[in-house]
Amino acid sequence: MTSRTGLQTHLADRLQTWRTAGLGRSTVDLSSGQHPVVDIDGDRRLLFSSSNYLGLSHHPTVVAAAVAATRAFGTGAGGSRLTTGSTTLHRQLEDELADWLGYPDCVVFPTGYAANLAALTVLADDTVTVFSDERNHASIIDGCRSAKSNGADVRVYPHQDMHALRRLLDSRRTPHGLVVTDGVFSMDGTVAPVGTLVPLAREHGCMVLVDDAHGIGTLGDGRGSAAPHSPAPDVLVGTLSKALAAEGGFLCADTVTCDLLRNQARPFIYSTASPAPTIAAALAAVRLVRSDPGHVRELQDNVRRLTAGLGLAGTTGTPIIPVPVGDEAEAMAVADALRQDGFHIPAIRYPTVPRGRAILRVTVMATHTDAQIDALTSAVGRWRAARAAAPVPDREPPQPPTAR
Repeated sequence: MTSRTGLQTHLADRLQTWRTAGLGRSTVDLSSGQHPVVDIDGDRRLLFSSSNYLGLSHHPTVVAAAVAATRAFGTGAGGSRLTTGSTTLHRQLEDELADWLGYPDCVVFPTGYAANLAALTVLADDTVTVFSDERNHASIIDGCRSAKSNGADVRVYPHQDMHALRRLLDSRRTPHGLVVTDGVFSMDGTVAPVGTLVPLAREHGCMVLVDDAHGIGTLGDGRGSAAPHSPAPDVLVGTLSKALAAEGGFLCADTVTCDLLRNQARPFIYSTASPAPTIAAALAAVRLVRSDPGHVRELQDNVRRLTAGLGLAGTTGTPIIPVPVGDEAEAMAVADALRQDGFHIPAIRYPTVPRGRAILRVTVMATHTDAQIDALTSAVGRWRAARAAAPVPDREPPQPPTAR
């Protein structure tokens, strides 16, 4: 074994500092599909952390579509979308999504992350100011960083603060503007005020991009947070990886915007395409949601039951239900206690959420039973009661290392 280089030693020190601050992470291994009851690390647990919101990843129609596509096209795409990786299924899915969501065109990407990165990199150059909500997803943040490298000006506004956004829009000095927001924010489940935001942006001559990864398939009739509002966002980004039970991302917009992305978006041009079985599964899931809104209603019923049981009735109505904890170490202890009780709900800590504002990020699926939901509310209730009875520690939390 050769001795470590200086850089390797530096990396080891960084990792140890990270872990010492209570921020270490590791994967868990599932040996079953994402049903309400799963096998994780050799234990059977109730799963309340999956984004398989509608439970379609095991729906017979979705599975059959993937199997048939595997037999017809094989398991791999074999190339990027612009070489040999694009199939008739890709075009059918893009047409279906555009028609369902009310846009002229659609581009499918290998991941939702790639869709946001591509959109912001291509749409924002040195003539554009990007206005981004402070709680936007990491893929939007990284897209904004890429936009900056193109010369774009990036302004971050306080979460859902339309007055602050108006002030920033009023001070714009570039010819063009692009307002970017999550539709449903991935950590706290809050819903963007799309009905207010789009007219405000239009008043200032700006385009709007809404990333509705957690809204499509879960809100309204399944078309997400933007569907009830007119005018619609200029660009709608979504994922195939959550309610639609497959893998990948997509972007709906006018034909010019979509064609520009096909020609200039590096994540589209240089990534191997999603394989046909994945695309077929997503296509089947979209058609199921369009034809049978019962899946969405079942999810929404479960959201209401769980939020009522947790004392959070009247909140956003999304399947993302944050339970505030605060201290990172306590959040890890609570997650471990719930694991001992037979639940899988990871603690979400810095840098995903601000330091000292750790949460249990509970998500509910359409396939959870009433008994499973009630069991979780009872377990959380026991933790809350124990916490209320415990003395408050008098200590300062350790300061975290810088996230890179």
